[in-house]
Amino acid sequence: MKWGLGSIVAFAALWGGADAAFADSPSSPKPPPADPPPAAVDGESDDSPSPALVNDDGAAPPADPLGPDAVIDRWCAPELDALSNDVCTFTPTREMGGPRTLVIFLHGVVKPDTKWQWAQQRGAARAAEAHGFSVIMPHGRVGIGPKGMEQWWTWPTASAAQATVEAEVVAEWAAAQSELEARTHHPFERVWVFGFSNGAYYATSLAMRGRLSSADTAPKADGFAVFAGGSGASYLEKAAKATKTRAPVFVAWGDKDPAHGDQVKLAKMLRGAGWPSKSEGAKRAGHVMTDKQVADAVRFLAQTKTKIELPDASPKKGTREPTKVASKQVAKPKGPKK
Repeated sequence: MKWGLGSIVAFAALWGGADAAFADSPSSPKPPPADPPPAAVDGESDDSPSPALVNDDGAAPPADPLGPDAVIDRWCAPELDALSNDVCTFTPTREMGGPRTLVIFLHGVVKPDTKWQWAQQRGAARAAEAHGFSVIMPHGRVGIGPKGMEQWWTWPTASAAQATVEAEVVAEWAAAQSELEARTHHPFERVWVFGFSNGAYYATSLAMRGRLSSADTAPKADGFAVFAGGSGASYLEKAAKATKTRAPVFVAWGDKDPAHGDQVKLAKMLRGAGWPSKSEGAKRAGHVMTDKQVADAVRFLAQTKTKIELPDASPKKGTREPTKVASKQVAKPKGPKK
């Protein structure tokens, strides 16, 4: 199903309910607040981690008449198409020029039996319509969240959860891409991963580990954009140093987001590692992703290529280069004198 921009804008105000950053440790995440705070439509509330897609002029689209905690019985917003495994999708009215692009949008944490995810899906669809890319919106998993939120929808940011569910999660994305390509009869030439909040922390982990970078990986990511999430923690820095195929990463945050220090640290780590990246903070913005940040992410990723780090050919510390053995010159026998 295709929806014009006018149809999407009416639904695209707030990107979810309660959502906050997970801690740096892959095994000890810090839980988001248990109760959803009031939605911050202008992105300027210091104490609200509610995500919003904020227009550049600060205006918010109309609020959804159903409350953020209304109980729903479907994962995808009603106006969006659903692929297998409840992966939501949106195809723009007009595609951008250049390579045909698919964005995999990773949501923030979602309380069970609510429709928090609908606002994030509608925001992703709005961005897709504005910039001419297709988008799929898969869901995380329950049972892997932090203490007290084990049954919330989250992504496997912890190494233990990655060992348990990551292969299944990534395979689901690949299947959704193939299904959408079959529907439209055109393959995608470029794939980007966009993550918000908890989804941004997971997208960062995927990028730093090179999980979607190898040629035989499906889906293969050509770039990442992380909004209001992502960290330059030591374990990710270590993983990044071992990753040789480095897809570009765009990092964005709001200056009034209490957790934005994580993104600042990530941006610094990427620069220090020589990773192709760009970072952007939004003044007076909280736990949000703004229209301008999305536009800048699209522009940066479209112009930046994946960097391939060649293996270091210099001898490792503590080892000696092999001794060169001179070849022995054997004198040719002299012929008989004439």
